[in-house]
Amino acid sequence: MKRDKRIVRRPWGRRKNGGWIIQPDELLQALKEGDIAEIGKLHVGAKQLAKLIVLMRFPDQELHISSNGQLEVRNMERYIARKPTSVRTEFRKPKLEHSFRVSNNAWLTKTSKPQTTVIIRPRKF
Repeated sequence: MKRDKRIVRRPWGRRKNGGWIIQPDELLQALKEGDIAEIGKLHVGAKQLAKLIVLMRFPDQELHISSNGQLEVRNMERYIARKPTSVRTEFRKPKLEHSFRVSNNAWLTKTSKPQTTVIIRPRKF
């Protein structure tokens, strides 16, 4: 009988516009441990997702990940907002925006071997 191993990884993230803003390096670290990535209720191939995220890494940019029927990944620019009372980090769309959408069960391999599923559940910072 085939038994799948499930690993829960909790990278640091921030809620924004119905999704999570996660640093690409932390997400890549979590994805490299498994064959299948589960984000929300969606399952995609972790290896192919990691290859696309490597291409979307830029300095001073994070990834906005949302899963509402499809997995949507786009980059967000990180900047320092200086207000009279405080200095905060905020996010906005960059001038050169990159994004992709993936449907459920994309890049999954059909195999009889047990596969490792990495569950991505960000924790708030």
